[in-house]
Amino acid sequence: MAFDERMLYEIARHYHELGKTQNEIADSLGISRSQVSRALKQAQDEGIVVINVIPPEFDFTELEDELCSKFGLDDAVVILGSAGPSRLLTQNLGMAGAKYLDKTLESGHVVGVSWGATLRELVAALNDIKPNPREIMVVPLLGGQGQASPDLQVNDIASRVSMAFDGSHLYLHAPSFVDTPEARATMMNDSNIRNVADKWAIANVVVMGIGCFVPPSTLLEEGGFPPDELTELKNMGVVGDICMRFFDVHGTPVNTPLGERIIGASLEQLESIECVVAVAGGVNKALAILGALRCGVVDVLIIDDIAARRVLEMA
Repeated sequence: MAFDERMLYEIARHYHELGKTQNEIADSLGISRSQVSRALKQAQDEGIVVINVIPPEFDFTELEDELCSKFGLDDAVVILGSAGPSRLLTQNLGMAGAKYLDKTLESGHVVGVSWGATLRELVAALNDIKPNPREIMVVPLLGGQGQASPDLQVNDIASRVSMAFDGSHLYLHAPSFVDTPEARATMMNDSNIRNVADKWAIANVVVMGIGCFVPPSTLLEEGGFPPDELTELKNMGVVGDICMRFFDVHGTPVNTPLGERIIGASLEQLESIECVVAVAGGVNKALAILGALRCGVVDVLIIDDIAARRVLEMA
């Protein structure tokens, strides 16, 4: 049975506004309940019914102020968290990060980006909010992650951030770490790689994730580390990374043999950048976030409330 717009409207009005059940509507019209159900769906598909889900308001101002005071941050954004790690939490963090970038970036800015699941969701959120175009240049802060999924890779993230703002970008055609320090030195002297690395010194804004060694972890799952190297890092007290630069819970950089093979910005280079935005959350990352904040690199933290409270408790 086909319904015209007038009938769809009446069925939808009785159901959504007058509170009639589908059975009551079916009886009054002499049709089946399944036909009423299909009509309600059709009314929604055709835009006669529009459903808006309004999120509750949460005020995390005090928590944001405490994070800024405790760790010397310029700004903090706290969103509603969840009991455990989830794709939804990562998406919400990505949306918060995208909104922060949208209000922060200006034409002429050089923007450095890292890799990972949170940055992937940030890019997806940028596509949803459709920021106004501005002339920015986006550059990768490190090389690629071996066999990691394409949408996690830093070059992909750099290109998609630039496209969201109608800006430009550079690719870094190199792995994040190579076999020997000599190989790294050779690659860093390559003019194409040098061109990207030179931009790190003039970057205005950096947006990055924080890697951790507690599952679920993109660093563990997609970072491309051999098991013996992961074990060695943990034994040395490493709790997390920023752009493949490792640190302990006190924020002290941990010098590992891997550090001499990494193609990417150093912690010292990141610290010199005016605005470093870290987007990270989930209680599994709390220890890594604490270490990252103690490094003195992060200027702006975007985090969920549960992880934020855990970080402050441990601090």
